[in-house]
Amino acid sequence: MSGSLWLEGYSGALSLTFDDGRPNQIEKAIPILDDLGFKGTFYVCPSGTEWTEKLTPWIKVHKNGHEIGNHTISHICSRSLSPNRNDRCLENITLDDIEGDIVEASKRIRSLIPEQKDFTFCYPCYNNHVGHGSSRKSYVPIVAKYFPAGRGIGEFPFGNFPATCDLHYLWSWPVEGKSGIELVGLAERTASLSQWGIMTIHGIDDGGNLSLSMSAFRELCNFLDRNRDRILVAPMVDVAQRIIEWRQKSNLET
Repeated sequence: MSGSLWLEGYSGALSLTFDDGRPNQIEKAIPILDDLGFKGTFYVCPSGTEWTEKLTPWIKVHKNGHEIGNHTISHICSRSLSPNRNDRCLENITLDDIEGDIVEASKRIRSLIPEQKDFTFCYPCYNNHVGHGSSRKSYVPIVAKYFPAGRGIGEFPFGNFPATCDLHYLWSWPVEGKSGIELVGLAERTASLSQWGIMTIHGIDDGGNLSLSMSAFRELCNFLDRNRDRILVAPMVDVAQRIIEWRQKSNLET
């Protein structure tokens, strides 16, 4: 069955997603997106005792049409990132622990942005498990319980086919350090295959090791502006719901 029908006239879809709720994203990415009329997905961690103050700037971001998604409270990753086996990590917590963290994060996001009825999830460090070895378990089913979609990582440079992708562990491309030409190539590849491409962005020109240059980001956005009639640029939740509706009409599993 062709996946082109879910696009309703577009050749492909692209979601621009931003991790960790960094102020740098408000300062540099959102003005460009707003100027061009593009909407993105921003994944926040409502952590700490001052989480309300931390999230307040994102209320305006949502009012401008962007999605504010769940990136957990604790941003717990695999202990593979640490030399200390005793650090709190995915390997030494339970499914109940991660579910509680996710649910509380959603509760906090909804308390500040109650008009946002649905939003998606982002796996910290792209990890989707708790435990290790024979005790290792996926928490993708927990994400499926609460969200229309969840963003992970996949084989580069492949996007998501609407008929076959797992909406609760979608493939994305981490694009830190990529050039504008490379970003444009990924967007064009998505369109040529009638796929859903998802780009993962952290900082923009912030000097960190997960930074994307402003020039590359501008080049991508200018390309998308010139090709807005071919490539649908939309938040994760909007594209996911479009696919869900298409699958239901096509008698496919959601």
